[in-house]
Amino acid sequence: MTSPALARPRWRSLPGDLAAALLKGGVGQLHLVGIAEMALAAMNTPEGAAYGPADLFALGADALCAAWEADPLDGRTAGQLVALHKARPFLPTPVFRVAELLSALDVPPPDAEVRQLVQLLQQRDADASCRLLDRQRRAQPGNTFWLRQAMVVGMTEARHQWLDAWLSGLSTGPGNIPSPIVAALRGDVAFAHGDMAGAAALYAVACKALPLTAWKVRHAECLYRAGDRDGALALWRAAAEARPWQINLLLRLDDVTQGRDLPGDLPAGRGAVLFYTWNKAECIDEALASVAASDLGDARVVVLDNGCTDATPAVLARWAECAPGRLGERLHTVTLPLNIGAPPARNWLLTLPEVRACDWVAFLDDDATVPPDWLRLFGAAMAAHPAANVYGCRVVDHSVPMLLQSVDLHLDPGGDMAAAPENAPGYRRRFSVSDLHLQELDFGQFSYQRPCVSVTGCCHLFRRAVFDAVGPFDLRYAPSQYDDLEHDLRRSLRNDLPVYQGHLAVRHMKRTGRAAWTDPAQFSNAWANMYKLQYRYTRPDFDTLRQHDHAALLADVEARGI
Repeated sequence: MTSPALARPRWRSLPGDLAAALLKGGVGQLHLVGIAEMALAAMNTPEGAAYGPADLFALGADALCAAWEADPLDGRTAGQLVALHKARPFLPTPVFRVAELLSALDVPPPDAEVRQLVQLLQQRDADASCRLLDRQRRAQPGNTFWLRQAMVVGMTEARHQWLDAWLSGLSTGPGNIPSPIVAALRGDVAFAHGDMAGAAALYAVACKALPLTAWKVRHAECLYRAGDRDGALALWRAAAEARPWQINLLLRLDDVTQGRDLPGDLPAGRGAVLFYTWNKAECIDEALASVAASDLGDARVVVLDNGCTDATPAVLARWAECAPGRLGERLHTVTLPLNIGAPPARNWLLTLPEVRACDWVAFLDDDATVPPDWLRLFGAAMAAHPAANVYGCRVVDHSVPMLLQSVDLHLDPGGDMAAAPENAPGYRRRFSVSDLHLQELDFGQFSYQRPCVSVTGCCHLFRRAVFDAVGPFDLRYAPSQYDDLEHDLRRSLRNDLPVYQGHLAVRHMKRTGRAAWTDPAQFSNAWANMYKLQYRYTRPDFDTLRQHDHAALLADVEARGI
């Protein structure tokens, strides 16, 4: 929320890397702080002078305000916002006073206390984390640092009742956390718990006292999920007028306005749903149950048993039964004597005659579950982007769906030194993948369609002929890391970018990457595969990829007129 001078960005005229950063995303606290820094720094450049220093200041100031709104208890960001306002006033007085108060209430404790909490969080010991936070709440009742940590634990571990009790017991008198902040935080908890009516009421209370744009956007999402499309659109339009640079909001508003969020026809032609699995009997059982309950049309389901030694063969045999609710003759199983790894398994499936005869194929992880209309949502994306060959989706944690695992991915410049296994030299990355989705919980801000450089292989739909054009998955990334990313990069170099269908959410049972960072063997294999990928293509290749990505994003917003 800033002065009325905030103008709609002139995308092609923005200086430096600012346009690329804004088109990549308008969310993620760290990303937003970076946007603010770029916009404010550009004011003193020739490009900035041509664009308009006043417009750049308004953009940078509002981006910093958005970063604070993403985590209002963060005293550091609140302090940055306050300092900028004192240097050049732009905030409404009530917002300034709240930010100034919260910047003072967040007092980082001694490192030893923080390390103790970090250790418990790394161990995923939610009960012990809650007990430690309860002790700190009693010992330091006015320190919002601990409430910030409680929000993290409560939201990511689904301890909603415990968290709401903490928030409900807060004192909101003078010198304490302002009541609109508490109401909005309680709204977040209600949202996570699935109580959209309760969350909407709390956001409305918060906005009435302190009309922050982020709360309007979340209020709109509550109305949308409760079935009130018109109410949601009205709030999103008001938010977009206040924050015309926030691309996630603009895309969400445009998609719902145009009906792109709705399921369409099933993908045209003959199709197959492909799995490969290894010793995940319970997971593949649940995954197949979700697929069997979905609208498959005439598509077949093919499962490659990758040398399983657990109960997987019995699970697959049950799903092949000709009984109500089962897949019956629709299911075809391929059994291998040993685990050949993910890339060879994908390629093996692609060589099967019944798969080669398909017009499209969808790869699903054996620990992912889909909603009933998943293929119709892919069909809608295919109709909206008929020239694309690959389509992906939003992937969320199976147990805590507000935890985002993957969205539309874009390439960032490299340059950082990658961590290496013990006694191995580090190396300088040639690229990194955007991580905006890891900086925030899922409040609907990634629910849109658009092109990107890569989509996750957890749920990937391909026009089958694309494999004839660019080849199969690269065996060098076995057993399981980055073969899907490499395939996306290979196609994107040809300017054949995937399309992200963010209106489709697939639940993934694995908390992505966690095991690879704790098991030395898995970590070393992942590190080696990333090293290979970093040097698989040249620096000019990655520059070309970023150019193709930016051009596609720019063409998308211009075609939409936003």
